[in-house]
Amino acid sequence: ALGPAQHSLRAMMLTEELSWYRQLAAAAVSVGNKVGSKVTSPIKDLGKRVHPEGKKPHSDTREWRAFELADAMEQGLAPGLTTSFIEALSEEAEDRRLIVQRAPDRQSFILTEDEGKELMIAKASCEGKRFELFIASGDDRPKALGPAFILESNEHKDNWKLRSRCEVCESRGKRQCGVRELASMTQYMEKVGEGSAFCMDVAIPEVCPDGSSCAVWCDVCGSTASSKGVTELTVRRPRWNARQKSLTLDFRGRCSMASAKNFQMEVVEKPGKVNFLFGKVRENKFVLDLLHPLGTVQAFAAALSSMHWK
Repeated sequence: ALGPAQHSLRAMMLTEELSWYRQLAAAAVSVGNKVGSKVTSPIKDLGKRVHPEGKKPHSDTREWRAFELADAMEQGLAPGLTTSFIEALSEEAEDRRLIVQRAPDRQSFILTEDEGKELMIAKASCEGKRFELFIASGDDRPKALGPAFILESNEHKDNWKLRSRCEVCESRGKRQCGVRELASMTQYMEKVGEGSAFCMDVAIPEVCPDGSSCAVWCDVCGSTASSKGVTELTVRRPRWNARQKSLTLDFRGRCSMASAKNFQMEVVEKPGKVNFLFGKVRENKFVLDLLHPLGTVQAFAAALSSMHWK
């Protein structure tokens, strides 16, 4: 059972996120009373204005952004609440089993539950060095406010960062909002027997036993990855099978096809327990199992970052 402090922390996070939407609505009403019919900025420009990688807006456009954001929300074009995708399962919870479906062109990916409900959509760009992650809305309307998360690598695709807008900054009405880092991933090859295995080390903000975030990596309102509050995971190394002349790893019946993208991860300080499993089951279809301390979007990002492994 959750203690009073844990309940309080979870409630605070949800309250802060929802208050951000209330503030936008209030700002929109205020601006609407001032400008009347003078609003002419088209909805198609919203992506440029609020995208974390876009140009820094001038301070005198802040009220206009609030109006446009609220207008987009009314049309169902907001990026959606992100807390549920960031929070991990509790330590006592059973593993969450998901599916990753890859499009034939290998440029888009859909994360679904076992029953088929869509959770997230990822779009690849920059020759696979960048993924834009959207919260599935159940329709084909454009994502006017841009992606909810960005996964981006360096030129060699061996260092990845998962980032999102900092909803904590926004909920507090900060004039200069930060960008929240949710995970960093380092990839490398390691010799195993006569073969070579793809390996990955993942660093995420510290997670509380109930799955809520204990640390927020934001240089404006929280801490950074270089400070305290880091949980590290690493790939479980496969074994070299001399008889089969191949690398092998027990996937507990969850994986049915050989692939360089098949891998598992465990917490560095608690080896022996599988906290993440990603395995190919058919062409363009993979299973994705996760446990505490990973959140849904962190697990999805780790899987996406391996798509160049061959």
